[in-house]
Amino acid sequence: MREGAGRRQAQKTGRGRTPGRGGAMVDPFRERTARLLMDYLEFCAREPGTPAPAPSTPEAAVLRHVAARIQEANRNVLPLYRRCRRHRVELVARMAQRLLDEDPGPSWGRVASLVTFAGSLLERPPQTTRRQEKRDDDGVSRDCRLLVALLCAQFCERHRAWLMANGGWDGFCLFFSHSFQPSWERQLVWFFLSYWTAIIIIYFWIKLSFLHIGPVFLPDVFQLFDLRHHWE
Repeated sequence: MREGAGRRQAQKTGRGRTPGRGGAMVDPFRERTARLLMDYLEFCAREPGTPAPAPSTPEAAVLRHVAARIQEANRNVLPLYRRCRRHRVELVARMAQRLLDEDPGPSWGRVASLVTFAGSLLERPPQTTRRQEKRDDDGVSRDCRLLVALLCAQFCERHRAWLMANGGWDGFCLFFSHSFQPSWERQLVWFFLSYWTAIIIIYFWIKLSFLHIGPVFLPDVFQLFDLRHHWE
């Protein structure tokens, strides 16, 4: 009786473990998350002009669709970060803090935004010299693995309770399955505005850090308009 109740509770929270090879315990949710992240990040990091592989899972297909819309909505800002290839992991860690840790906390839109941001940092430039290409290949492969680990820690540890309470990756697919309904379009406007704000805030952090102007600070949302014109 108690064993059955414990099993149901484990399924509800996503903390169930199953024996793997050699008796090691496997976390199905972590494995599913890692597969989803690797699918998308490798999709982003592929060589320019290389045909895109088919999504490996239903949630991978949904993520690619949603990410394409996020990238389109932020097409004027995301390219600014591709010059920061040496700071990919740090940038994603800071974006995770902005999108998931601060009020109002996690949402499926913010989860998708974070993964999209990570993927955009791995995109390769259209043309490079052979020497640059080899060096960048090493960096992209390394950072891809590091970003999978970082995002897995966010989704499978730090914010696991929220993801599981909202249906896990099945809930992710269900949430975005209504993406073409009018009510979704209204929500999307506010979501993109929030995401744009987060990107601009971190962009100013980069500018201030690289220019070494006093202590690094994060400007208040209401100061963004004036600061934007100041830096431009």
